Amino acid sequence: MHIVDLFDRGARGFPRRLAFCGAGGDFTFAQAQSLSNRIARAFLANNLGVGTRFAALSPNCGQAMIATLGGARAGGVWCNINLRTGLEDKIDTLKRGACNVLFYHSSVSEEAAAIVREVDTLRASICLDARDAHGDYLHDWIEGQTDAPVGVRIPEDEIGVQGATGGTTGLPKLAVGSNRMLQMSVLAWVTCLHYDSPPVNLAIAPITHAGGVVALAHLPLGGTSVMMAGVGLEEILQSIGKYGATTLFLPPTVIYMLLAHPRVRDHDYSSLRYFISAAAPIAPDKLAEAVDVFGPVMAQAYGQTESGFPLTYMGPGEIAEAVADEGKRHRLLSCGRPTLIVEAMEIMDDDGNILPAGQNGELVLRAPTTMVGYLNDPQATEEAQKFGWHHTGDIGYRDEDGYFYINDRKRDMIVSGGFNIFPFEIEQVLLKHPAIQDCAVVGVPDEKWGEAVKAVVELAPGQTVTEAELIAACRDVLGGMKAPKSIDFTAALPRSAVGKVLKRELREKYWQGHGRRVG
Repeated sequence: MHIVDLFDRGARGFPRRLAFCGAGGDFTFAQAQSLSNRIARAFLANNLGVGTRFAALSPNCGQAMIATLGGARAGGVWCNINLRTGLEDKIDTLKRGACNVLFYHSSVSEEAAAIVREVDTLRASICLDARDAHGDYLHDWIEGQTDAPVGVRIPEDEIGVQGATGGTTGLPKLAVGSNRMLQMSVLAWVTCLHYDSPPVNLAIAPITHAGGVVALAHLPLGGTSVMMAGVGLEEILQSIGKYGATTLFLPPTVIYMLLAHPRVRDHDYSSLRYFISAAAPIAPDKLAEAVDVFGPVMAQAYGQTESGFPLTYMGPGEIAEAVADEGKRHRLLSCGRPTLIVEAMEIMDDDGNILPAGQNGELVLRAPTTMVGYLNDPQATEEAQKFGWHHTGDIGYRDEDGYFYINDRKRDMIVSGGFNIFPFEIEQVLLKHPAIQDCAVVGVPDEKWGEAVKAVVELAPGQTVTEAELIAACRDVLGGMKAPKSIDFTAALPRSAVGKVLKRELREKYWQGHGRRVG
């Protein structure tokens, strides 16, 4: 089975329903299937068959999703590239990934031109929505192709996806995965999300990344994805009721902004069944507030470019129960329990020993969604797959009930005076303060301790607080060793294309002139 088979299942059952609407126009399942078949035939007619690397550089729109399905039909390898990264990063990712086909939107025509000039492995560049000087227009490129099924049977273990990792602490690696990785991720979502009728997904998070997996998971169910590009907070809130959205997936940082919006309680959210938080841990108090605002619809999930999404899941019922029951309130810190695609998930120490419940270590797993490896990086691949497990690089623990808790990234750890300090717990204390919208904690150079704890915070609209007040609040909860020694205020934290805080950029500012990036 392949992700295209899952889409075709939806097309057979719901040919006249909308598969995509919003940005890029309306496409029924029948129309999307027809167009994706013609795109696949154009691939094959141009000798772009199994193994062809293709990418879509586009805001969320129906054409980009259909082009992705078309490339996959021909046996191509979907290479994710994000609109929000810098041009040099895009070129680097596509060059290192040896991309062959670039689909692009007319709004990024000049960037596409630069990519075409720099990426010498490209064999075709195709503009999705208009005639453009830097590539073929999609409808011209598929001219003369029929919409009959191509009949290409693609083995599940063939390479099907090539993803740039988050790159929050360094140059993104390229994780190579099989067709099974994407297919099983989609099926995992289908086991988590339960609907009585075809759902409606508000596609705001980039469909080139985790947002695309969520959108793909709605297709077998006859679900519609409303493509939204470059929308503001007010439009997000309005669109839930306007489109009768059942599903919304956003990173915590955007959820925090929605909660701080002055009109967040003025809109209709009655259609929502699942408001999914993923990409980073969400603060428990913010999660409880979201349940109060949006209703018992909040869900949490965890995944990785290297190992699939979702690997763990905690549904609305579990979260609502944890909000209501003080004895279970600690579960709001959890990313959930393993989904059905996970063969095994454990916590491991540095020597390869599986740790019992309650002990901190690295989260490791075995699953059909784990990557084949990092492209052209055998050393990093070996490190990520040692002891026969996939190593996530995330530090945490599991409890006696099988819930997993992620405390931090292994490489974000601060070593101060010989003590290991994880930023996550400090960030959680800061996020409880009503003046804080978001924050990040990093280690900065210190002559005495090697590294000192520094917090960088974004204030909520209209709020004020002093550095001394925040440090005191942390000291009261965490003690003097873990409390920040200093706090900087910023209008906006640096973020990756998918909303993760780029701690490497924060650290770089403070470590300039030092020969190494640890104390």
